[in-house]
Amino acid sequence: MNFTIEDISPTRKAVVLTVPAAEIADQEKALVREFAGEVRLPGFRPGKAPADLIKKQYGKAVAEELKNKIIAAGYKHISAEAKLNIYTIVDLKGADDLSAGKDAELRYELDVVPEFELPEYKGLEVAEEPVVVSDEDVENTLKTVRSQRAKFEVVDRAAEKGDYVKLGYEGKIGDEFVKDLAPNAYLFGSQPTTWEEAAGEDAPGVPAIVNGIVGKKAGDKFDATHEFPADYEVETLRGKTAAYAVEVFEVRAKILPEMDEEFFKSVNAKDLDDLKAQIRTGIEKRKENEAKNKKRQALIETLNGKVEFELPESAVDREAYNIFLEFANMQIRQGVDVKTIEAQRDELLKNSKDAAKTRVKTQMLLAKIAEKEGVKVEQNDLNERILQEAYIARTPVDKFAKELSKDRDRLMEMQRAIMFNKALDFVVENSKPKNA
Repeated sequence: MNFTIEDISPTRKAVVLTVPAAEIADQEKALVREFAGEVRLPGFRPGKAPADLIKKQYGKAVAEELKNKIIAAGYKHISAEAKLNIYTIVDLKGADDLSAGKDAELRYELDVVPEFELPEYKGLEVAEEPVVVSDEDVENTLKTVRSQRAKFEVVDRAAEKGDYVKLGYEGKIGDEFVKDLAPNAYLFGSQPTTWEEAAGEDAPGVPAIVNGIVGKKAGDKFDATHEFPADYEVETLRGKTAAYAVEVFEVRAKILPEMDEEFFKSVNAKDLDDLKAQIRTGIEKRKENEAKNKKRQALIETLNGKVEFELPESAVDREAYNIFLEFANMQIRQGVDVKTIEAQRDELLKNSKDAAKTRVKTQMLLAKIAEKEGVKVEQNDLNERILQEAYIARTPVDKFAKELSKDRDRLMEMQRAIMFNKALDFVVENSKPKNA
């Protein structure tokens, strides 16, 4: 097979491959023999049916299998002879014209992994923040633990800060409903029935409503307004003022549990000192993980900033789609309608491109580091990852592993993720504290 290579961009090549008629004919004859040995035709013993009869009866199947074999053989030849680090096949032309008796010309459009020099990745400086757990941290978490076990009792009085209020509201901008202008911004549209913490600092709802329910009791109605910033994420709401009609249905007071023997038993603690010690240990672990992740992210940013190279377009598109799926799944879990997400699909994919470029660049840097340092994915690495994934998916490990063994693409993706993490671990282990 002969081929020529055309540069479309630094990361995209067109390879035109000529497949001789004789090779196509040989492949076809071999396929017909295979079919003859497998199929049963009346009047003929297995493998003895004439080639012409086989082609007449199974012509479409033979042609399809011939096309697949020639495509695969062509790709294998290019991979071995063209000395290209192929990322993926973007497009293929000419495969539908394959037939015995004439040369075929296949045009493979390929994205290739870019050539670049690795920057220095050992001894990178990174800031390390000490992990400190204050008494205030412990007390705030203790309040949260009590709050999670609180009871809510209906009260016949006006709402006070910290009470939970059942209410409904509908927002309009001029004569148009906010829910129609911005279906995805559902918290700022309308809620026939919802709960809000009165004057709650981290309440996700409309701030004017969250603060406005203080002093209101069941049966009260009031108006509230909210002004959207000029740079608000939803274009149709930027710089506009929404008016809300609010009705209060019920007020409930939050009653915290007493810290008595029953309470300590419910949180698996002996007493207050034991509970505080457990809380402190938990906060330390959380802060250590946060510091570790922050350090890893800082090193990724440093590494990315040391080199520039072109990225395969198909890799960026694929990663942008993965980011879109992550966002879409999160939105669905929060109650956003699938149709609403789908309507914004193009815009969301476009907005995911920058993050996708960073991810792809990082992966290619880490892949090259892994290759240079001989980082390997061992079976125990894979077993550990399978245990983690099975736990997250709430699936028995044996069942998860069996399903994974049937999904080659997913298995390879998991192996790549492990390799990237191990390569990043190497960079972290070989870094040094800034200003040390």
